[in-house]
Amino acid sequence: MVYGKKVFRTYYCMFFFILIECGWVIQYMELLTLKQFDEVYQLFEEAFIPAELRPYDRMKDLFSKNEFKIYILKEKVKIIGAMIAWEFDDYIYLENFAVDSSLRGNGIGGTILEYMKKVYHNKTIVLEVEEPVDDLTLRRIEFYKRHQWVLNDYHFIQPLLRENVDDVHLMLMSYPCILNHQQCDKIKDELTRKVYKQK
Repeated sequence: MVYGKKVFRTYYCMFFFILIECGWVIQYMELLTLKQFDEVYQLFEEAFIPAELRPYDRMKDLFSKNEFKIYILKEKVKIIGAMIAWEFDDYIYLENFAVDSSLRGNGIGGTILEYMKKVYHNKTIVLEVEEPVDDLTLRRIEFYKRHQWVLNDYHFIQPLLRENVDDVHLMLMSYPCILNHQQCDKIKDELTRKVYKQK
């Protein structure tokens, strides 16, 4: 691997190398371990309002029971990005997704999304976004669209993750293609039962 000539080799083994353009730093994604959980939860707390994030104890309990995976991106020893993935028979649901606030805008988030597409290349992948009601929510949707996600005309209110929080109005985005209403209903019902743990 010759850094000066920008010649890079990708190794396909236990992990997937990615290139971050700022500084030509090679990183890799790996699966989170329980002892790393606190660091990732802090990253999520910085990125999400309370209504969109499980309480610490509840998330840690679900993670310790292997209900979902957390993929992490590290810079040396520091975790700078994380993505929760729930694996179902027919699709993959990407839940909380965060990048270190000091490093946003450098293409890291997009690189993580592209990585998830490679990991789950044979599956439909879905995620939730807030309804486009202002510049911020519009920009988030456009970010996913740039990575080939499509916005489904399907609206719903997020089941509550904790008490005393406002409703969050959501829509489903999917990759690689749009979903019909019946598919969206099925996914919403399954997420309500298995992810949000509600009837």
